[in-house]
Amino acid sequence: MEQTFQLISPKDVEIAGLPSAGMTIRAAGRTIGSLSGFIVDRAQQNIRYLVVRAAGLFGRATLIPFAEPRLDREHRTIEVSVAEQELQQLRHFTPDHLLRA
Repeated sequence: MEQTFQLISPKDVEIAGLPSAGMTIRAAGRTIGSLSGFIVDRAQQNIRYLVVRAAGLFGRATLIPFAEPRLDREHRTIEVSVAEQELQQLRHFTPDHLLRA
């Protein structure tokens, strides 16, 4: 069975003419980490999740829904509409959950 989801590197994606590598991700009124990838649904041909690497020495990659994204070009930031409670529920939702063979 063919995998529905695909990981795309930010180095391969431009957003509004800006390279997306190194962009900061914000949700629930705070910075949650840096962009480390996009999870794309191949069947629907759209971005479903952002792969966000949390700050800090032991920061790990977490999937955050690509919900109502807003781009701040000046600060190279993507803000998504995800509430704090949902962020807490998603803290263990990693790319491996969708990309397992």
